[in-house]
Amino acid sequence: MIPYSSYLGKFIIFSITILSVFGLHGNNSVLVKGEKWTSSTTYEQIVDKARLGSPYFQGILGIFLRSGEAGCAVNIGLSKEWSLASSKNGHPFGAYNLANLAMLKGRFEEATQYYQDAALLLQRRASDGDPVAMYCMGEIDFQVIPTNVRRALDFFKKSAQLGYPQAQATIGALYLKGLPGLLEQDHKEGISLLSKAVTQKSLTARFNLAMAYYNGDGVKQDTKKASQWLRVAVRQNFSEAQYTLGVMLLEGKDGIQKNTAEGVGFLKAAASQGHQPAITYLKKRDGGELVSNTVSASALPMSGTTISDVKLLESARKYFTGVGVVKNYKRAFGLFMPLAQGGNSEAARFVGLMKLTGKGTDKDVGSAKEWLSVAAQKGDSIARRMLEEYKSLF
Repeated sequence: MIPYSSYLGKFIIFSITILSVFGLHGNNSVLVKGEKWTSSTTYEQIVDKARLGSPYFQGILGIFLRSGEAGCAVNIGLSKEWSLASSKNGHPFGAYNLANLAMLKGRFEEATQYYQDAALLLQRRASDGDPVAMYCMGEIDFQVIPTNVRRALDFFKKSAQLGYPQAQATIGALYLKGLPGLLEQDHKEGISLLSKAVTQKSLTARFNLAMAYYNGDGVKQDTKKASQWLRVAVRQNFSEAQYTLGVMLLEGKDGIQKNTAEGVGFLKAAASQGHQPAITYLKKRDGGELVSNTVSASALPMSGTTISDVKLLESARKYFTGVGVVKNYKRAFGLFMPLAQGGNSEAARFVGLMKLTGKGTDKDVGSAKEWLSVAAQKGDSIARRMLEEYKSLF
């Protein structure tokens, strides 16, 4: 994810996205004419069409897995796989997203080549009114030399009008700051667009709204609300949010209560994804090895404790069942989630169950299916049985 720092300070215009639970089926890909994302297209539909071999939706799924749209958790590895499948089948969304992934790794020559491969076909699709293609072209025009910011803003606006959340989050953040001679500052419009994108569970919007509250851009400055939105973004495995919240907790400024263990934990989570500022911060900080890389610091039972995954899983089970401790579903979920994100099948099954029942977290049947499928794919027989038994709910 690349911040447009020269215009937005700490705003992030596009981001890096969710644990997808489905396999690739690129060999039977078929290019379907007339495919187009609309505001009524669900994440489940995108996944299903990608699995059926649509290069168009394979590319969009890759973008979502990088960008955290529709509430996805960031998964760069799967984003690359879907993008490669899309690109190999000749769709520009795949090449475009591979360019962004290359940028994240600092491979600028590779990114430039992918952008060049994608630009012409993206331009055609954008001209045909495709909102995703408009947004992609907007990003290319905004940041790839030679830039064309005026045209980029036009693409962002048109895409936002068609309901594409990333475009709404992007142009909304830009309205909060304004661009001299190009875009008039408009706090009301900016917050309105960000709010629309937030309702669609856009990670980009969630992070940008957090920074709006932190900086007091378009809203009354409120670091508590900023940290709350950052925590939402952190739950989607977003490294920039992990880094930002980590620094805030370590430094304890602007009304944020200092929490060294939690702050280090977030920085390590960001660093494990290759976030260079987080890596640099940890290297410069003395005694920066306080928290295990395997789990978010917010889930640790005691400040400054290093604890193994086995013990964390045991502790999570206790809070879930109430055996030996007071039953606390919210606490249990906070322990299970980072373990599930780290690939633990039993934890993924519990996360799926809790998402299905709404215990300790928001009820989300779609997310429940995803996490149960993750567990099942990793060999968890109980998760497979649950998927079969609750098939009618999915």
